[in-house]
Amino acid sequence: MRVGIVGSGRLGSPLGRLLAAAGHDVFFSDADPARAAAAAKAADGQARGGEPIEAIRFGEVVILAVGWEVFPTVVAELGGMLAGKIVVDPSNPIGERDGAAVVVAVPGGLTSPQYQQHVLGDGVRLVRTFNTKYPNELLELGIAGQRGGTRADMPYWGDDDEAKKVVVPLIEDAGFTAIDGGGLSEAL
Repeated sequence: MRVGIVGSGRLGSPLGRLLAAAGHDVFFSDADPARAAAAAKAADGQARGGEPIEAIRFGEVVILAVGWEVFPTVVAELGGMLAGKIVVDPSNPIGERDGAAVVVAVPGGLTSPQYQQHVLGDGVRLVRTFNTKYPNELLELGIAGQRGGTRADMPYWGDDDEAKKVVVPLIEDAGFTAIDGGGLSEAL
């Protein structure tokens, strides 16, 4: 499958490495082109790097591996290019203040992926997953699962059953056991 990744940092890079190692064609992108190129070079398998718009055009599935607080800005910059796409959201409502991680309030009493769906708009098919492991843990657990070791559980949530069916093989190929957590209203 062709996977476009927007954000090649602490989460996008290891996740893309796992998917490339599983044989998926991965396109890394980032606001910093050098970071996208470095992520592509570090990935085993078929990976390349470029601009976020190229990643969106390329991907059958797009992973928005960007921080919670910049998510709306990134979505606004991408315009309507995400319409009709299956988008994976691995973000959590966590920001950074003075070098420390802080929990950010989700507006309107929504779960964080319900809010992200609101930001993305109705034409985007959102699946929430890859958000329950720390980035270094994600890579380590995924590699162990890919190599025949114990597979860690990886829950996923979404309101679009067909989109969830497309994402489940990515979760499994990344070395995890996919666990359906229900709809976006039930998400962590």
